Amino acid sequence: MANPDLYIKPALPDRVFPWEQYDPQTREEIDAFFNSPEIQVIKERMVDMGRRLWQREYVDGNGGNLSVRVAKGLVLCSPTLCSKGFMTVEDICMVDMKAGQVCGIRPATSEVKTHIAMMQEVGVNACIHAHPPCCNAFLFAGLVPPNGINPEADIFLGQIPLAPYGTPGSVETAEAVAKAAHQSTVVFMENHGVIAGARHIEEAEWFMENADAYCKMVLFADMHGGKLNQVGPEGIADFLAIRKNIGYAVPEGQPLYNTRDFNGYTMGTSGK
Repeated sequence: MANPDLYIKPALPDRVFPWEQYDPQTREEIDAFFNSPEIQVIKERMVDMGRRLWQREYVDGNGGNLSVRVAKGLVLCSPTLCSKGFMTVEDICMVDMKAGQVCGIRPATSEVKTHIAMMQEVGVNACIHAHPPCCNAFLFAGLVPPNGINPEADIFLGQIPLAPYGTPGSVETAEAVAKAAHQSTVVFMENHGVIAGARHIEEAEWFMENADAYCKMVLFADMHGGKLNQVGPEGIADFLAIRKNIGYAVPEGQPLYNTRDFNGYTMGTSGK
């Protein structure tokens, strides 16, 4: 029989950057902060996440952008016109909460406005915008995938909202995405792509993978011609309880299902 005295309980790794502790104000303080060892670590993680996005074909050319909040008034972000697969630490920029650039040798992405809007509206600490193809197959048609089919999707993504189309980098787009993020911090942007907000940059990349994998499974499952099934209400309630326990928000009064219909038919129900 196993000896419980030998069991260990390792703590989960904490990758959330404590941005509330930092508030550099002067030119000298900001430059020193931008080049500090703590910020160097975050820049390296951003470069790693950019490479992951490119390797999974979620971005092409110079597409996509990443950000991490690192101080009360400062955000690291990727530069414009830069392949995320070949981005370097030296390419990373820093902007204030109005998207004004304060550090970096390359111009910051104009779409950081949308990231900042999400950070201010729903309290996420990091954002990634990308164009995962299976997600785009839905949002190009003005659709989001039905929830209630797969536990991991409901637990980690919630009910994905669709923000109306707006010009990339515009204030209108930033406001629309921030409003949609109250439903889920994984937001489909109509005719554009996906933005995922999270507690840290790797979690945002996980959400991007989760979303594209789920959309791919739904599309593949529909190809065999049979009707898709959704889990019953008791199962959905279990998903929501797990989601809350992990620390993800569930909007007050949200219905259990975003839809019961898919591709012209009403889905079946599995379980209770």
